[in-house]
Amino acid sequence: MSQIINATYADGMLKRDVEPDLPPGARVRLIVQALEHPSDSRRVIDEFDQLCADWPVDSGGERLTRDQSHERRLHKCPTECITLPT
Repeated sequence: MSQIINATYADGMLKRDVEPDLPPGARVRLIVQALEHPSDSRRVIDEFDQLCADWPVDSGGERLTRDQSHERRLHKCPTECITLPT
């Protein structure tokens, strides 16, 4: 059984946020991983945005207007087509 439990390091100790579901005397293995600082998350988002700008994805297909992409009743549907209720 594995659990992910967040904790705060203070005064030389790890202070857990919640009580682990363990019996008394259970041996565990701790893998300590520092949580990202909010500025690190912003950096990752900026890097992803730059990657998207550098490598744009274009299917080459027709670009629909907002009305076209949201309209469901303007096109003719074959008789075997199933129309979902709205």
